[in-house]
Amino acid sequence: MIWFNLKKLERLLIQNKITEAISYQYLLVFLVLITLSANAPETDFSHYGWEISYIILELLITIVGTYLVFKVNSDGDNRDFLKRYFSLSFVNGLRLVIFYLVLKLIFKIIMFIIPLDLWHSINDFFGEDAGEFFFDIIFSLIFYWLLMSSFKRVNSGRIEEKVAVQQEDLK
Repeated sequence: MIWFNLKKLERLLIQNKITEAISYQYLLVFLVLITLSANAPETDFSHYGWEISYIILELLITIVGTYLVFKVNSDGDNRDFLKRYFSLSFVNGLRLVIFYLVLKLIFKIIMFIIPLDLWHSINDFFGEDAGEFFFDIIFSLIFYWLLMSSFKRVNSGRIEEKVAVQQEDLK
């Protein structure tokens, strides 16, 4: 099971070397992480409007993003959607979560270093709810953009591989 090397995973998908057993491992780890995250302490927005807006936007992003990824796969060779979806979303998601955590850590360090008055001004300007809300929404959009890009690379790699095999057969 590949955890970080997206290029290697894409190459194995292009070569059709990801088995159902490997797909199952990705699904199992994915479901375990979802279960753990569903039981993690929730972000409490100060107003219910933020929570409702967040849930609605996340649902829309998930529905539209998944549809667009499915469409990219359909426009390609239209094969192995779930195998590709679970494995590529796992690696892209893991990489994005690590980037997200590093970015939040850097932000916290910067906020710790700057003078207290400036910190209060920035916090009042953005608001805790608005900052976290937009930060999470932007990362959801980035996740689906990265996933679509991976699907496009796998599709184009499969086409290139088929052409190479056909040329080899002609020789």
